[in-house]
Amino acid sequence: MKPSIGDIVKYRDWKPGDQEIESVPLESRGWGNVGLVISVGVDVFRSKHQSDLGTLEDSVDYIDDNGDIHTARMEDVEVLVPNEKG
Repeated sequence: MKPSIGDIVKYRDWKPGDQEIESVPLESRGWGNVGLVISVGVDVFRSKHQSDLGTLEDSVDYIDDNGDIHTARMEDVEVLVPNEKG
């Protein structure tokens, strides 16, 4: 299910191929984060190749329980609770 505004989503868990957990600052670790979708759109994401300028991909912005706003690839989030008013 594609996320939409008002949905509760979870960012995916860490998986092999991601940066090593210890190499990512604590405040930047978002794996497993849950939040409320506040925006759906398109954003530029870079691949693992530093020379890559990035590509446009479907994205969501969500706010977590700390009030922090995160931007994620749409494919990296799972809808936990859909907005029933959709």
